[in-house]
This record gives sequence, C-alpha cells and structure tokens, in this order.
Amino acid sequence: MDKSNKSIAPALGLKSGIYINGVVISNEARTIKLKDGSTRVSVKHELALDPGLIVLDRFIDPNTTNEVKVVGDEVKDFPMLNKFEPIMVRAQKVKEYNGQMTASDWELVRNS
Repeated sequence: MDKSNKSIAPALGLKSGIYINGVVISNEARTIKLKDGSTRVSVKHELALDPGLIVLDRFIDPNTTNEVKVVGDEVKDFPMLNKFEPIMVRAQKVKEYNGQMTASDWELVRNS
C-alpha cells in the first residue's frame, strides 16, 4: 500500500483547494468603514448547495480598482454573478460561524 499523500489535482489539471458547486441565489454589497478612516466594499454572493447554503465573501478597495462604484456611503455598482445559474468556485478558506458557511478566498472556475 502506498503511504504517500500526493494530491491528484495537479494530475487532473486542477489547482488544489475546495471546489464548490452551487446555484447563485443573491448578490449584495455594502460599504465598511475601517478604523483608519478608509472605506472597503464587502461583496457577498449566496450559493444554494445540496443541502445547505454558503456565502462567498470578498473585500474590494474602491480606491485601487474600478470594479466597484461608491457614491457617498452607497454602493452603486459591483461585480455580480448571474442569479439562478449554476457555478463552480475554488476556495482556499472556508469557515463556519454560527451554522453559516463562508468562503473568503475564492475564484470562479466555471460559469455555466
């Protein structure tokens, strides 16, 4: 019996991580004020799983990227995923807090 713990993901052409298949059910964005006075935008996408739910979360700095538009304290434009479409994401960090699963370091693998 082979005792090595080699990942098969590179052999299949995949990166290592946790792959999540789900259906997008909501998109939300809001501004967050940091202690130093700067502003970040929290973008959350909810995915329906079988069974359950996971929230894909990411923080975007509106001063360094044009992905988001903020007017005052209101988010006018942010990256959205198409609702009710199945997607696959690769997550590096998944955690559970009070029964809610959250992935904070993720990337879109397949949008079908």
